Amino acid sequence: MTDNENDLGFVKLNMEKINEIYEKSRHEPINENLQKKAMELINNYNCFVSNYDAKSLWEKKKLIQQKKNVKYTPNNTRNKPRVILIDFCDEMKCKKEFISYLNKLTDLNKEIIYNKISLFIKELDINILNSLFDVLINFIKISSNNIYIDVLFLFDINYINNNINNYFEQFLINKKWLPEEIIIDCKILYDNDNYDKYCSYIKIKKNVISLIKAFMIIFKKIDNDDIKINQLLGEIYKDIQKYLSNNNFKHIIELLLDELLIILEYSPNKEIIENIKNINLESFEYSTKFKLMKIFEYYR
Repeated sequence: MTDNENDLGFVKLNMEKINEIYEKSRHEPINENLQKKAMELINNYNCFVSNYDAKSLWEKKKLIQQKKNVKYTPNNTRNKPRVILIDFCDEMKCKKEFISYLNKLTDLNKEIIYNKISLFIKELDINILNSLFDVLINFIKISSNNIYIDVLFLFDINYINNNINNYFEQFLINKKWLPEEIIIDCKILYDNDNYDKYCSYIKIKKNVISLIKAFMIIFKKIDNDDIKINQLLGEIYKDIQKYLSNNNFKHIIELLLDELLIILEYSPNKEIIENIKNINLESFEYSTKFKLMKIFEYYR
């Protein structure tokens, strides 16, 4: 039997030749047409997204279809109590997967993760989306990084508007820019005996500052409307006036001034700026003076 008969029509390539071609080609610029074709495939076909999880997506679609196919047959003889079994694990699984995406998110891999999240949330029902929204807000509170704010804009724009407006309304009603009363009234917060309260204060301060920064960015993106921003600015300024005359509230005054400066950077208010600049600095400690002077210097 000849070599040709043994080959059975297969094309044989020398491995050394393959390596030689590979080494040569990887140092050459990538063909522009190939790049365009690759982007076209990624943008139009989900399976070309890096690390595409076909099994997870298929299981999610099956679950949604099962819920759609549930039918109730009327019983003409008598009404029997129906037991509806709800799989609470579905929501937990979705939250777990969503959190895993957020935990992996960095500036370097954000486009890949954003593609995954877009696919993931596409067919989820409103209750699960609301649960994921709460998770995302908590991530935004902990970090000022805009990559988490950008995740919000992967959701439907109407969903974003409704949920952010509702969340902001509750933020205003409950005066969430301030800590709870027990910390507000702690006149010796920086004393060693109040270590736990001080830690709570620092955590609240970081969370609320991150959240206010996020509000500024989100409101500018969704409607370019200063009404909500000015509303929050006015409420914070009222509290500054309330606590400013009493040095026992140094920790609250400084928190409010930090919040005020963030909002003024996005939406300067001349009247409030002038009122702040007219404050007499003599009665304040250095740290409070520094925050006031920062506003003076910034808006000369």
